[in-house]
Amino acid sequence: MVEGFINHYNKVRLHSAIGYIAPVDKLNGRDQTIFKERDRKLEEARELRKNKRLRVYGPISPRGDNTNTHTP
Repeated sequence: MVEGFINHYNKVRLHSAIGYIAPVDKLNGRDQTIFKERDRKLEEARELRKNKRLRVYGPISPRGDNTNTHTP
C-alpha cells in the first residue's frame, strides 16, 4: 500500500511547487519540454478562440466597440 502511494506521489501526482509536473519528470529533466508543450497548446487554443470570435462577431473597431450589428 505504501509503495503504491509513493509511486503515485512521485510519478503521477502533479505538484504545484514545481510547476504542476510530476517529480519524476523534473528529476529526469523533462520539465522544460513539458512547459514548452503547454505554452504551445495554450497559444493554439487562444488562436482558435480568436478565430471563432471573429467568425461570430466580426472585427472589432479601433474604438473597441463592435461595428458588426449581427447577433449570434
